[in-house]
Amino acid sequence: MKQLRRRLSRQELEEAAALADRIFREEGEPSMGTSFPRIFDPSIGLSLGIVEDGRLVSFIGFVPHQIRIGPALLSACALGSVCTDPDYRGQGHASVLLHEAFHRAERMEAALMLVSGTRSLYRRNGCYAFGSVRRYRIDGSPGRPQALPPNLRVRPMDVDDWFRLKALADAKPAGYLRSIPDFASELASEAVAAMYGFHHEVYVAEAGEQLLAYVVIAAGPIPPGSDLEPFVVEWGGKADRVLPLAREAMRQLGLSSLLLFASAHERRMMDLLEGHPYTSSHNQGTVRIMNLPLLWSQLQPYFAAIAAAAGGEIPDWTVERLAEDEHALVLDGRLIPLSARDWTLLLFDGPDAEPDDGPDAFVRQQAEERRLDSADPLPALAVAAAGGTAEAESAAAREAGGAVRGAGSARPDSSGSPRDAEAGRPAQAGSESGSARHLPLTDAEAGLLRSYFPLPFPYTAGLSYI
Repeated sequence: MKQLRRRLSRQELEEAAALADRIFREEGEPSMGTSFPRIFDPSIGLSLGIVEDGRLVSFIGFVPHQIRIGPALLSACALGSVCTDPDYRGQGHASVLLHEAFHRAERMEAALMLVSGTRSLYRRNGCYAFGSVRRYRIDGSPGRPQALPPNLRVRPMDVDDWFRLKALADAKPAGYLRSIPDFASELASEAVAAMYGFHHEVYVAEAGEQLLAYVVIAAGPIPPGSDLEPFVVEWGGKADRVLPLAREAMRQLGLSSLLLFASAHERRMMDLLEGHPYTSSHNQGTVRIMNLPLLWSQLQPYFAAIAAAAGGEIPDWTVERLAEDEHALVLDGRLIPLSARDWTLLLFDGPDAEPDDGPDAFVRQQAEERRLDSADPLPALAVAAAGGTAEAESAAAREAGGAVRGAGSARPDSSGSPRDAEAGRPAQAGSESGSARHLPLTDAEAGLLRSYFPLPFPYTAGLSYI
C-alpha cells in the first residue's frame, strides 16, 4: 500500500539518501547525504516521501531559506533531489510529492519556491526559468606572478577569518541569510564541486588587517580529454579586488583557466571582464511565486531603499487579486493584469523581458546593454545597502555553481548549452503603447519599473545549491 510521508523518520531519510545516490551519483562520488546534508536532516523535517512495499520509493527534498534583497528579507523554500525508484516510476509519485510540497510551502507562508530542476513537470505547475547569469572564462598563466594592487596580499583562508569573511558575504545586496556555521557547512559539503570530483579552495585578499575580498574555487584533477574547467563557486567583496584575487589564486593553484559567474546586476564585474569570452544562461533551476501579495509586502524595504537612494518615493502601486492565483499590478490607478509567468518575468528579468518557450525558456532582455550602460539603478541600492559607501558595487549573492564543461553547460543545468543573452534581441519599442513589449506596459510604465526590476538575486547554483 502506498503511503505519503509528510514527516520522514531518520531511517527513511537514510533510505532517501541511498535512493538519491543510486539515481544521481556515480561510483566513487560523495553521497548525496554528505553533499546536501540539510535535505536529509531529520531536525528540519520538511522533506517528503512515498513509502510502498515497506520501503521509501519516491522522495523530494525540501529546505526553507530566507533570502536578502537589499534590506528586504524574503521567505523561500527550495526543492531538490527529486527522485523515484526506477521500479516505481510512471505512477505519478513525483507529481503527488510536488503538489504536497506546494501545499506545505503555502502553509508555511513561503513567498517563493526555488526548484533545482527544469523538467516539464515543474513548468506545467507554474515554475519558470528566471534571471540571467554570465559565465566568463579567465585564462591564466600558471607560475607567472600576477600584478596585484598595492598592499594587497593573497593567501588561503584561515579559520581566524570567519567573522570578516561573513561580513563580506553579508555586504552583498542579495544573498541567502546564513550563520557562520551555515557558511562553514556549505564550504565543507562541496555540493556542486563534488559533482565533478572537485574540492573547494578558499582564498582571501587583505590589506593590513582588513579583509577585502574572497573567492571559493572548485578545482581538482581533470581527466585527459575532459572539457571540465575549474570554476568560482562564490565570490565576495568589490569586483576590482575579487578579480586580481582570482587571478593570483589561479597562479598559486596552477590553473590555466577559471570560470567566473556574474549575475545580471553585477555590472562592475562585467565591465572589468569586458573582452573575455562568456556564455549566458538563466539562473539555475526554476522559480514559482507561491504568494504574490506576501512577496510584494516583503519587498517593501527594498522598494523604499531604491526610492530613497534616488531621492524620491515608492511609486503609487499595489497588487490586486483578480481570481485564484491571478493578480494585477495597479500602477498609478491603471489595472494591469499579469499572468503568473508575466509576474516572474517582471520581477526577475525586468519590464522588457521576452519569454522563449523552448526547453531552456531563456529570457532575452530588450536593449539591456544600452539601458544598463546609460542608467543602472542598482548601484544606488548597493550604496544604501553598504551604508552609503560611494564605491559600493551592486553585487548579488552566490555566484558560481554548476561546474561548466568548457564555457558551456553546467551539470546542475541539464537543459543543454545556454544561449547568449544578447543574441536575437528585438529592439526596444519606441511608441508610448510599448506594443512590441511582451508585458502590457506603456513605455513610461516600463521606464518607472526599470528602477526596481529585475530584482538583484543570488545565483542559485552556488554554495547553497539544493
